[in-house]
Amino acid sequence: MMKIFSTFLLIFLAGSIVFAKDTIFQHPANISNVQMPEYKNVSCKFTQTKSIPNSDAYIKSGGNFRFDVKSGVIFDTLYPVKSTTAYTTEQSKRVSDIIIAISRKDYSYINKNFDVFYLKNPNSWQIALKPKTSSKISNVMSSIIIDGSTYINRLEINTLKSGSTKINFTECK
Repeated sequence: MMKIFSTFLLIFLAGSIVFAKDTIFQHPANISNVQMPEYKNVSCKFTQTKSIPNSDAYIKSGGNFRFDVKSGVIFDTLYPVKSTTAYTTEQSKRVSDIIIAISRKDYSYINKNFDVFYLKNPNSWQIALKPKTSSKISNVMSSIIIDGSTYINRLEINTLKSGSTKINFTECK
């Protein structure tokens, strides 16, 4: 389930931003008023740091990320272990549906499942999604925070039991 939401948010990749993490939650917004880039196809380098619950340890990985509006999302992890995770099959159709909805600005899924928060500065933006208590997602996730400018730069997924995952994107084109 974590991969579904991290994939959903990865399509928004962009440049560096410095916002206070808690500040974003003081700015509720309507998703239809959020100004984010529209993506068709994106490829980037990614690095990921996943915290291990109840410890100070982290797992770091990285590689290449691709999003194609027709075929879905692919993570080619190059380290520490080579692997490919593709969200292109019928089994992961839900992921593709979310990504396609975002790229087409169809926000009914987001409005149904998340409270939205948004900050915009002249050269950057930040959006956060907090699961609504009525959503099944609220049993697993506490928040998703995305920083960006032209592309999404950073994605942070905070879960209730499995810690946080921070993904940074660079060299997007």
